[in-house]
Amino acid sequence: MNKITPLEVEYIRSSRTIETIEFSQGDKFKILYIYNYEGIHYRLFGSLILLIQFFELGIEPNVSFDKETELDTYLEGIII
Repeated sequence: MNKITPLEVEYIRSSRTIETIEFSQGDKFKILYIYNYEGIHYRLFGSLILLIQFFELGIEPNVSFDKETELDTYLEGIII
């Protein structure tokens, strides 16, 4: 079973956040970053470097969602 543990939320603006989460399965874990753009678009990054590249170079992540429920469903199905 997947376990998601929120670690930190950084507020860029009141409606834009970067959430750092620990995603774990058994003894394996990974840190993920979610950029929430005004609650209407969510971008998922697998590393801090990819997140920085998004902001500095405009490189889009491979995974993004238009609804939080889509993001939640995706996270439930990830296999590390």
